[in-house]
Amino acid sequence: MNRILILCLIFLSLILASCAAFQKFSEEALLRSELKKWESFTGNGIIEVSALGFSLRKPFSLAKSEKQMRIDVIEGGIFGANASPLISMYMGDYFSILSPSMPVLEALNLKDKIPLGVLALFSSSDYLMEKYGAEIIREKAIVRDDLTIKFTPKYKLDSVIDRKSGANVTVSYTSRGDLDQLEIKAGRGISAKLLFDDVKYNVPLITPLPKGKATEENIKDLLEQGGMFEMFKGLLGK
Repeated sequence: MNRILILCLIFLSLILASCAAFQKFSEEALLRSELKKWESFTGNGIIEVSALGFSLRKPFSLAKSEKQMRIDVIEGGIFGANASPLISMYMGDYFSILSPSMPVLEALNLKDKIPLGVLALFSSSDYLMEKYGAEIIREKAIVRDDLTIKFTPKYKLDSVIDRKSGANVTVSYTSRGDLDQLEIKAGRGISAKLLFDDVKYNVPLITPLPKGKATEENIKDLLEQGGMFEMFKGLLGK
């Protein structure tokens, strides 16, 4: 009788150990799958930008690969006729902005307002999994110095706080778990909300923008030079 009891306890222990191992494998697989989605993808929709008390609402397209990212805010005619980039932003080996309608933006030093370290961190899902996978599964977060990255219980990216750049990113999803909204706040009174209509997890071909020359001048001072502030107001629909 004691032998049977011992055998039952051993069998039960093996089952519990197998369940724990399977759960760990399942969580690792789920996390890896979610991190992979941020490695390379394309998306489009509507972007809402608020800055200096003004607002802009335009179509956008976004493409991200392991080493590069580009977003184009599009200005077009009726039903998208003759659409052309109003503002293009590129992040890769360097940071660049191109805006034919508002060339003053190309002179701004916005690099320090963009959480480039976070983008670099999410460039490789394998690296992120190897270095921080156990921590994410245990804490549902990564906390390093000025950087805090939080995940949902299902390991979807929830929010990013980069105190060094002053950027705060929050992410929301549809009922099916697809990317729905991505909101970025960079400093006081500057924010952008990306409302996604479509997201595809592919490896895009990204065309880099030419390198620009940034300046440390204040954005409002630059806009006010030569009537640029009034032009900016007009482009924002004010």
